Amino acid sequence: MKYHYFYQNRDNKSCDGWIEAGDRNDAYAQLRKRGIKPYKLLGRNPRPWKRWTAIAVLGAIAAVLSVVVLRELAADRREAFAWEERAQVYGDPELLRELASDGWRGAMGGEGDAWLARHARPGVLCDCGGKASEAVRLSAEPLRIAPDDQPEVAKMKRLVNGMKRELSAYLDGGGTQEDYMLLCDERLRTERGILSNVERELNGLSLRLSKGEDGDAISAAWAKKNALLRSMGLPTVLMPDPVE
Repeated sequence: MKYHYFYQNRDNKSCDGWIEAGDRNDAYAQLRKRGIKPYKLLGRNPRPWKRWTAIAVLGAIAAVLSVVVLRELAADRREAFAWEERAQVYGDPELLRELASDGWRGAMGGEGDAWLARHARPGVLCDCGGKASEAVRLSAEPLRIAPDDQPEVAKMKRLVNGMKRELSAYLDGGGTQEDYMLLCDERLRTERGILSNVERELNGLSLRLSKGEDGDAISAAWAKKNALLRSMGLPTVLMPDPVE
């Protein structure tokens, strides 16, 4: 960097000049070697862009790597075991409503198994509270399906046993019950979000029907959306009626 320096010569005349130096200290050192004692030196020390840029770059890299590592650790934890297939439970609608009225506690015989039952079907409304309930303790012990179990209860027990296998594999992979419960809550919230979006889109078909648009095209759109829901194990949505 160039520095502009001012000094007085032996005849006390004011003189000035320019010098290339790495910084102000270097400029003064060079001038002293020449026998020049400047009374003024103009020019700022160069900002240590390279050093600070390197630090900033390294910091950014470290931040990115930490995010990547955390995400990969989370992904590894999620993929460390095989998610079991979940499905809807079909049968007598009145009986299903009765079984769900107490959160499946009566049918499952325990709070932990009932919690699993409430998370066993994709996209159902749940009591996802954002954090694992300390009052609920899950068990990986499989439920026994009795010969006299109603078909709806037997189906739910099979789904709950699938979640118990998930839980067991998750714990074997180093996870905790609390983390598993949070993952189950997150899974249901994501499914509910997908289902809600599709429901809104399908409800929009009601307005199109009321405007006299092509019913076949609307029916095809409805079938396509429901096919998507079925592929994810989510409950399908009835064809909407035209808006009056």
